[in-house]
Amino acid sequence: MRYKILLIFIICLGLFSCKRDTSEEVSTEVIPEDPYLVPSDSIPERTSASALNLDEYQLFIDTTKTSVFYRNLDSVITSEVKKHQNALFKLVELKKYKDQFLFYEPCKGEIPRYYISKEAIDIYGNHKSENFELKDFMLNAGNQVLFKDKTDRSLSLKEVNEEVIQLKYGDSLQVYVTKIENASKFEMLVNNCLGKKVREFDKFQE
Repeated sequence: MRYKILLIFIICLGLFSCKRDTSEEVSTEVIPEDPYLVPSDSIPERTSASALNLDEYQLFIDTTKTSVFYRNLDSVITSEVKKHQNALFKLVELKKYKDQFLFYEPCKGEIPRYYISKEAIDIYGNHKSENFELKDFMLNAGNQVLFKDKTDRSLSLKEVNEEVIQLKYGDSLQVYVTKIENASKFEMLVNNCLGKKVREFDKFQE
């Protein structure tokens, strides 16, 4: 009988010790990892694309104007120009960095392009194209050209200097552009991410 009581005591002791005391548990906040591989405050190096290993992530300013990145841009523009031969303005977007205007080749998407005729503005970039119908309206005033769309939103082009134009459409932010024939005059900041999830460079001036 004594052994039976002892056995029951041992079993009960084991069951009691297996119970979790939740009163002393402390909840900890799970902080998700930053999904991006490279911080947005990276400093781009000015160099030629051929001097870098493009099989790895690189953030750099391409000074050659003859690299694969320029050839890709030229190929895209050449194809689009055939469809927009009647465009009054054929433009490609620039960014301003340290008071220098340059192209920005993003990790995701493309350098935006704009084709403006009296009938429409066609915008390309970020793997999509957009078309907005314009009225048959155009006004030249000094260094500015003004269009109107079907809902009376304005589309303005204002000359910044001989090669750079400020484009503003509706309530969207203004962007800098240049005519496609000036493409070879500008360097290109490249965010070469090889399809990985990398932050876009965001240290541009407005």
